[in-house]
Order: sequence, then structure tokens, then C-alpha cells
Amino acid sequence: MKRVKFFLMLLIVLGSIVRLNAQTDDFSQFQWLIGNWKGTQGDGVFYETWTKINENTLEGKGFHVVKTDTLFREQLQLHKVGKYWIYIASIENSYPVLFTLINSDDEKWIFVNYEHDFPQRIVYTKREDGKLHARVEGEMEGVQMKEEYLLEKY
Repeated sequence: MKRVKFFLMLLIVLGSIVRLNAQTDDFSQFQWLIGNWKGTQGDGVFYETWTKINENTLEGKGFHVVKTDTLFREQLQLHKVGKYWIYIASIENSYPVLFTLINSDDEKWIFVNYEHDFPQRIVYTKREDGKLHARVEGEMEGVQMKEEYLLEKY
């Protein structure tokens, strides 16, 4: 049943892509993301790890640790479907959420899913100092919200 819902969501997202800008076929823009990242987040540390599976897929995981407690854990995937890139986030005990790449260059990617409760946008930016700035943003119960993460490779 989870698989059926996932593919239905994938079809909905792909159907909405027709309205979006054409995306790059070039995997090389994502090369710099591969590796282990970490940064201070509140009174804990946020980690994100990305591995290249093939020319169409990166797999990742993110987690937030405070002292010895893992407060948040997610499985991530950046996957090429046709000529479009999809960012897939799966939080423990919930269905995967798909975001479509709508704008990109070698240093910045913007993924959207306007149907999701929060976030609706995920923005990854490679800073000049080599750090990764990740921002999730959107509206939740009528209030604009955002969370920002500044990560460096380790």
C-alpha cells in the first residue's frame, strides 16, 4: 500500500512538472553534495550524508542529535525521472514526500512541493567557502516559516 501511494504521489508530481521550467540532464552539478556534512543546530548537531548510487540517483540521510539523543531522522534521495530531478524525503513512520527541482545551477537548487504541509520549498546553496546552506521554508497554518542549516564537510 505504501508503494502504491508513493507511485501515485510520483505521478501527481510528474504531472505538475509540465508547468515547470525544463531541468538539466547533467549530474555533475550535484557532485559537490556527495559526502558527509555536519553543523550546529540549536543545542545539537545536524548531520547529512550523501552517496552516489549511479548517474541518476543520490541517496542520503539526515539526523539531528542532541547529546546522545537522535531527535530527528530522515532518508533522502535525489533521483532523476526522465529529464527531471526529484528530491524525496522520508521521515520515520510517514510516507515519502516528493519535491521537484524547478531552478538550478552549479551552486543552488530549489525544490518545491506546493501540496505539502511543511515545507513547500527546499533550497540547497553551495557557499563560496564550500559550506552547504540548506533552507526549508513554507507556510504552516497561515504562518510563513523557515529553518536554516549551515553544514560543512567533515
